[in-house]
Amino acid sequence: MDFTNKVAIVTGASQGLGVEIAMQFAKNGASVVLVARTYSKIKKLADEIVASGGKALACAADISKEEDVKNLVNQAVETFGTVDILVNNAAAHKAIPVKDLSLEDWNLQINVNLTGTFLCSREVLKPMMAQKSGKIINISSSSAKHFFPGFGAYAASKGGIVSFSQTLAEEVKDYNIQVNAIYLGLTNTEYTRSRMDVDPSTMLQPDQVADVIMFLASEKSSAIVGAAIDVFGNRK
Repeated sequence: MDFTNKVAIVTGASQGLGVEIAMQFAKNGASVVLVARTYSKIKKLADEIVASGGKALACAADISKEEDVKNLVNQAVETFGTVDILVNNAAAHKAIPVKDLSLEDWNLQINVNLTGTFLCSREVLKPMMAQKSGKIINISSSSAKHFFPGFGAYAASKGGIVSFSQTLAEEVKDYNIQVNAIYLGLTNTEYTRSRMDVDPSTMLQPDQVADVIMFLASEKSSAIVGAAIDVFGNRK
């Protein structure tokens, strides 16, 4: 995939899958805007990308906060001129049965996963609509269609992402902006390994998932609009 002269925002870019997605965009020529709450981590990654000949900008932001999101999109446009691609990857997760779930933990997952996706998507629409092109890729979860005890808030937030994505796709398709989502299965990241006793070789690998993201962000996916794609690997 060639993303030369394209600008991609990747949220949750400080670890795991977000790092892999950002690195693949950079390797394929995109200017990458790295978003996470911990500036030191994304600054380190941005420095690595620049040192290898790429272009990157580190933007510390809490995507559940409207002003943070407005600022990060403004920084992206001021630095690189526009936004062509948004990958809403950032997520918060706590496995707590509903009977024990506090409002605080419910709000955390809804605010980061669903409200964050909404805010980031809304703010990139201005540059995308002006140029009449854009790609928005929202990462949902297999837990939004295969249900697990303790995942009530997480599944609700991730299911909402799919409905939001499909509605937004209808609203902006006349501007040549494509919005799609993926149902992401179990992925071999440090976070997953820390909470599950599963053989990492049986999970999706981050590069496999990033390959799907690269396809959806490319012109080769121009026929796919408002889809929610299963990315489960060998797991159902």
